[in-house]
Amino acid sequence: MIKIREIKAKSIITRSNLPDADYVINPYVGCMHSCLYCYARFMKRFTGHTEPWGKFVDVKVNAPDLVPAKTLKYRNKSIFLASVTDPYNPLEEKYQLTRKILEKLIPLQPDLGIQTKSDLVLRDIDLLGQFKNCEVGLTITTLD
Repeated sequence: MIKIREIKAKSIITRSNLPDADYVINPYVGCMHSCLYCYARFMKRFTGHTEPWGKFVDVKVNAPDLVPAKTLKYRNKSIFLASVTDPYNPLEEKYQLTRKILEKLIPLQPDLGIQTKSDLVLRDIDLLGQFKNCEVGLTITTLD
């Protein structure tokens, strides 16, 4: 069973140490995929969860409200969704946090990168096309 908890975040756009991203946005904490190779398992120690990684997701219900409406700070900067969660995990269909974040990011026009395992990203193709520079990566895991 997956433990789902709605939380309020203090901030949503975080400076990144990733080589290809100036900033990251993680609308969720945790992930439902439970990938054995997941590098984000270290995040569990910051959550207060006792459940194993892959058995909980915190939904940052106020995440879209934390994206600034007008700023030049992120123009020509790279923003990556998401470094330690799947922005299109199954809960995204209900909460639509990633979609609402994308709507807020369009006027800011960052260089956008998205990594997901889900075809739900196709739901937002209308928004992704409004970014001048947008790259979507789709992870496909196989057993062979």
